[in-house]
Amino acid sequence: MGRFRDTDVPDQTGRTAVVTGATGGLGLRISEVLAARGARVLIGSRNPERGAAALLRVRAAASGPSPELVAIDLSDLTSVRAAAADIRRRTGDRLDLLINNGGIMAPPLAFSPDGFETQWATNVIGPAALSWALLPALRDTPRSRVVWVSSTRHASAQLTEAQLRADVRGENYRGFDYYGRTKLADLLLSQELERQLREEDADTLSVAAHPGFTATGIVGSGFAGLPRILRPIANWGSDSLGQPVEKGALPILYAAIAADVSGGDYYGPRGLGGLRGYPAHATRSSAATSEDLGRTIRRTVLELANLAPSL
Repeated sequence: MGRFRDTDVPDQTGRTAVVTGATGGLGLRISEVLAARGARVLIGSRNPERGAAALLRVRAAASGPSPELVAIDLSDLTSVRAAAADIRRRTGDRLDLLINNGGIMAPPLAFSPDGFETQWATNVIGPAALSWALLPALRDTPRSRVVWVSSTRHASAQLTEAQLRADVRGENYRGFDYYGRTKLADLLLSQELERQLREEDADTLSVAAHPGFTATGIVGSGFAGLPRILRPIANWGSDSLGQPVEKGALPILYAAIAADVSGGDYYGPRGLGGLRGYPAHATRSSAATSEDLGRTIRRTVLELANLAPSL
């Protein structure tokens, strides 16, 4: 694997990528790199002003087709369904890459338009609904991939169907604990989607990656539960100690485009316990490799998303 850098991303001419959470941080950087290599990039954005600003930046980097905005709020299933239909229409059901990057970390307790706790809605239920809704476009595209963005926080999480259902109702809310469980769920869903794709003999791969400890701005949203006087210190620590976005994006880019990636692979930084460094194979927790738990979480999440899984 060596020291993979964004300059190692091969030519992406003729390929179409959808990147969620692409108005800042990791998603914006990934969009810029893919566009610079010639990909047509569809930028997922829920905020029109931030979307317009991101569009200008990605357009400035692009060497091929002009990037496009896709209006999507991952926490709102109506928005997700509309975005999936829009993407399928625009791409003619030919999609090479879906990067499920959008997410939030440990905000104050709130609920989505569908009545779910917002981390579960944004980090898990929305991305699952989008991924399964876009399968017709992905399955018909040779060498296509779905990349799920997880976190080292998944390793300390445990999950059951009962816990998931309690979480979506916001019971005993603890922001960082919820966050870890959503990222465990993302890893399980990446595994389950890969299993389905193999059963269907599809050419699409489902893989996962995490950015380690990266100064993306998402961490700041998780400090809402701290006393106000401590938040500036926590933000300073995150910005000072976290690796740059350019480095944190590399495992996700590797999972998205590297030729030696196999379905079910998981990548992250190689140094300091997976917190910093160049991409390498990352370690899943034992819970994240459980087929029984994966099937349970998949069935439950797709039920909440009003999708009928083919098990």
